[in-house]
Amino acid sequence: MEREFHLLISPKFFSKSLEYGLFGVSERNLNQLANVRKGDIAFYYTAHRVGPRTEGIIYGPFEVISGVFFNDQLVWSPDPKYRNRDKYPFRIKIKYLEEHVCLNHVPVQAFWDLREEGKIKSIIDSSALIDKAVCTLLHQEGILLMQTLLQANQIPGIDRSPYKGHAFQQKEIDIFKAKGKEIQELNMEAYLEAYLLMNPQKLHQLAGFNDFSGEKYQVDILNQVSTFIAGGAIDIVCLYKKRVLDIWLTLSAAVFELKKGVIDPYFVDQLTRYIEWTARLIPGAKHEMIKGIIIGRDFGKQIHARNAVIERIADLDKIYSLSCYIYHLRDKEIIFERLK
Repeated sequence: MEREFHLLISPKFFSKSLEYGLFGVSERNLNQLANVRKGDIAFYYTAHRVGPRTEGIIYGPFEVISGVFFNDQLVWSPDPKYRNRDKYPFRIKIKYLEEHVCLNHVPVQAFWDLREEGKIKSIIDSSALIDKAVCTLLHQEGILLMQTLLQANQIPGIDRSPYKGHAFQQKEIDIFKAKGKEIQELNMEAYLEAYLLMNPQKLHQLAGFNDFSGEKYQVDILNQVSTFIAGGAIDIVCLYKKRVLDIWLTLSAAVFELKKGVIDPYFVDQLTRYIEWTARLIPGAKHEMIKGIIIGRDFGKQIHARNAVIERIADLDKIYSLSCYIYHLRDKEIIFERLK
């Protein structure tokens, strides 16, 4: 698997993140961080003052040296409910990339220049830098952004950060908090997304790729993909590739729409809009090859709601490839049952 590239977003906490070698998010943004893995490359978008103005800048590249974990030791800002705990307890550990330490930042305009010059197809719009904590980049975006930083730091710097947080305990994350007895519903939609991102084999099974291992196959996983003027964000997009004659060719794509509660027929229409946006936004993704998967909790006795969703999917069957699953919680695992 190739390294993935991510943009970490925090307008005011960069100095603390560098001092501790940590990046953290709140519980509601756990899903955004769950797609970041040990070995990935991260860039850090922040801001600084230039006279009376505030300018966006990007630091990096950083190497991610841990998976996501829980630790609420105070680093950035106290939790309003618990003053001795941090409000951003879901974390990863980062450090400057040792192969070439880049101490000088680049203006965020450098990123937009890459897009405007036609060098990359970007999945980031300006709203993503305000509304998100983490954004996974397209592979070519990451490579060219890294190159831009190296060009601004042709002589490697010396990393003098103390990385105080690298010794912090990495506690397991509980993503199975739910309500209900006979039928359980996850407390937050972010838990469902985080579970799938932290267990990618489940994503592949739901998308119809039960065995996606080996050197000949590769998958790019993007989450919370901005849909620009359409509003909203696509929960998860998986882009499946195969290597043929040392060339990576796109085979298929899967779009996931996740709901912690019961699925409404309207959500099926929302999924089809996201399929259309994926075809526009993601290089190599074509409308006819994209599979749409919607997931929600068990309908229970809500037979009318269940039948309405089945009927809506049947109505769209000739235009889109759609599947619907319901989830069940069992022994610290989420089980998915296809709705037929």
